[in-house]
Amino acid sequence: MEMAKNDTFGSSESGNILVTTALSIAVLAGLIALALDVSNLYNQRSEVQNALDTAILAAASSTATDAPTLKSITTTVFNANLPALVKTSAQLSSFDYDTTSKKITATATGTYSTYFGGVAGLSTVAYSATGSGLKSAKGTVEVALVLDNTYSMSVALDAAGTKMQVLQTAATNLVNALMTPQNAGFVKVAVVPYADYVNVGPTTTGNWRSVAANYSTTTPATAAVAGGPTTCKTVSTTTQCTGGTSQPYVVSIIDGVVTMGTHIVGQTCSTVPITPYQSCSQSPAPVAAKPAVTTNYKWYGCVNNLVGSNGLLAPPESASQAKPYVGFLTTSQQCLNPIVPLTTQSATVLAAIKGLVYQIGSFKPNTYIAGGITWGVNVLSPTATFATGAPYDLANKMPRKVLILMTDGYNTNSLNANGSLTGATFNSDGTIAAASQAGITKSNTAEVAACSYAKSQNIEVYAIGFGVSDATSLANLKQCATDSGHYFDAKDSASLISAFQIIAGNLQNVRIAS
Repeated sequence: MEMAKNDTFGSSESGNILVTTALSIAVLAGLIALALDVSNLYNQRSEVQNALDTAILAAASSTATDAPTLKSITTTVFNANLPALVKTSAQLSSFDYDTTSKKITATATGTYSTYFGGVAGLSTVAYSATGSGLKSAKGTVEVALVLDNTYSMSVALDAAGTKMQVLQTAATNLVNALMTPQNAGFVKVAVVPYADYVNVGPTTTGNWRSVAANYSTTTPATAAVAGGPTTCKTVSTTTQCTGGTSQPYVVSIIDGVVTMGTHIVGQTCSTVPITPYQSCSQSPAPVAAKPAVTTNYKWYGCVNNLVGSNGLLAPPESASQAKPYVGFLTTSQQCLNPIVPLTTQSATVLAAIKGLVYQIGSFKPNTYIAGGITWGVNVLSPTATFATGAPYDLANKMPRKVLILMTDGYNTNSLNANGSLTGATFNSDGTIAAASQAGITKSNTAEVAACSYAKSQNIEVYAIGFGVSDATSLANLKQCATDSGHYFDAKDSASLISAFQIIAGNLQNVRIAS
């Protein structure tokens, strides 16, 4: 009996152990399953969050400024970046763009299908992800707008207006996109108009320039001189021409702009009789009295270029007290709009752009692109000339320095040994004459060298050709640009405006808002 009792107890204890073990395994399996579902849910939500952040960044870095377009960009990029596993279970559920703060906010929602949650009656779990981004600058940006205001900017490519008017629109759009209230203090812009000579402004000071004092010269008055004896003759015939055709001819070529006129060719001329008349004259002819004439020579802000030891343009940032830019004095202004150094004041920049001109009086300038690039670097420099730039950052992030070069043509000036420029001579078909080719080739070399110097300082260089057909000029611009993404060949007005919009979008250093 005793043995039987013990066997029953032993059997009962074994059964309890088996039941307890089975329950423990079940609980453990459930916990493992739950942990797996939690891990999968977390990973799926993270993938949706990443896709949402990428989409918001894409919208914020675009040139779009209206909510519908920004939402479209966000939705497209979000869907494109969703992993295949969640494409059918996640979607963009809300979108908002605050035009005042320029903040984009979006939410994505999705559902996760559990593997083991069904045991507890939980087959799906809903989740959401929210993100926001700012269309504003992060850090500081210094931009030099190196803008062509040569005489060739007076012509029009299309119905949008002259090339100068289109440039003013494009540059204004860029400034308005960058110099927003949210970016106040973080974005500085300089305007560097260039043609042949650059105008540094007649009120600038510093040992980097050397300018003589204004002066005057006076031509003394002269008395009247009586004429000699009068002689008369009878005129009874004249020359009369008939027939012929009107043919065009080149009146002048300035900065590649051809001005045409017409004249009559192929006429037949003959001498015909007329009613006789008397023609009288004095020899020598009498000379009227002339008053004294004073000629004033003034500095308008124009400076010659700096010439290096190799006879080419000296690199930017080369000016010093020992080797300054030499200002030259003239009787009328021989350089156009003055440089506007780096400033945070958008009104100052916009006024400078609006005031750009391509001629003053009869002065119609040619093109020397290297000079514009050189001064673009000088205004960004922390030490050269105006010295308004922040110190260079090797990573070009704090600050990010950017030079935007725009030209509508090709070099039409060559550099002389004293830093002055000589305009090219042209053939009747508008091409540069052979006698000027060597000097223009040197100007092309100087242009590329100036860009190379800028890039050696890690300055980001954008290069834009506007209506440029000359292959050499386009090749130079490609070399100037930081890379292919920084080069634009704008063949019409819409393309120029688009190029500046793209650049503005690239310079808006967006960030995910916390």
